[in-house]
Amino acid sequence: MPTNLKLRPRMRGLLSPAVTQAEWIGIIAWIGMLLIQPALKLDIYMLGLTVGLLAVCRLHAVTANFLLWRMLGVTYIVLLSVGFAYIVRLNEELRLYGLPLAVTLAVGSAILFISVQDYLASALLVWLILWPPMQADIYAGTEVYLLMFCASSVSIGFILSYSYLKNLRSVLLVESEFRALAETDYLTSILNRRAFMQSFEKLLGGGQGGYFIMLDIDSFKEKNDLYGHDVGDKILRAMAVCLKNAKGSHSFGRIGGEEFGVLLQGDDPELACDFALGLLQAIRCSVAAPHNYTCSAGMARFSPGDELSAVLKMADKNLYGAKRNGKDCVHLDGALLQPVVA
Repeated sequence: MPTNLKLRPRMRGLLSPAVTQAEWIGIIAWIGMLLIQPALKLDIYMLGLTVGLLAVCRLHAVTANFLLWRMLGVTYIVLLSVGFAYIVRLNEELRLYGLPLAVTLAVGSAILFISVQDYLASALLVWLILWPPMQADIYAGTEVYLLMFCASSVSIGFILSYSYLKNLRSVLLVESEFRALAETDYLTSILNRRAFMQSFEKLLGGGQGGYFIMLDIDSFKEKNDLYGHDVGDKILRAMAVCLKNAKGSHSFGRIGGEEFGVLLQGDDPELACDFALGLLQAIRCSVAAPHNYTCSAGMARFSPGDELSAVLKMADKNLYGAKRNGKDCVHLDGALLQPVVA
């Protein structure tokens, strides 16, 4: 997945509180305009705009859809601009304030968007909407200056939006890299123990059942001592590749020196057994002789609400059963797991 796509949820989460606050300021300003102008009579148009602004603000704060989130930001600015333009049209005395209003909206809306393109589209719409009400006698013959204010406000907003979003992406990218390093085993490039256990706890807390497989490389210390640490590292990396290539797991990781864990979702024992036996077969063939190796595995069922420590203890008990049974095998419920014969 491209980096920008990975950062989108995080960026939206960070910007949402500030966006909501900015939108409420705009709504308060809109309602305040209605209240301080006694000559204005509340009509269906004003009521509809008020309801629309409140609805967009609320939906903008809760939506999880990224495209909708972007569209709502533009919609909000358009509604606010249309509302102010309508009031300025109704009251000729307010036309004097059309220019500062347009500049404020064009510059102030820079914070509302996660994309510079969205900001530019919004800023241009603000000026297109508020430009006609400003064409009063007071601005006659000064259209060039209005264009200068228009270009300046959009340019300032663009620089603010571009710089802010660029810096935010840089910070989040560094944060993402540090998070990946904190969750990844440096040698095998799969989840480390802490990240794997967090995945396990999340699965249990989310009401999901399944199987946990604890794997231990057989006679790993002897191989390390006999062939050297470079061969030991090669075996560990080969083990990680086998876990990556095994289809159907929820997550997997290195949970100890030569110990690995795999989580399977679902309560189908046949699928779980086929997965475990197929994984052990792939492990046997993953490294050529004389550095080939095998694994012993202990499986444990888990159900929603089970204690993590209890599941780990059961899997560990089955793993030692597999070790005592001659290694290179899988134990479940204290018994040797055998391939299902059709």
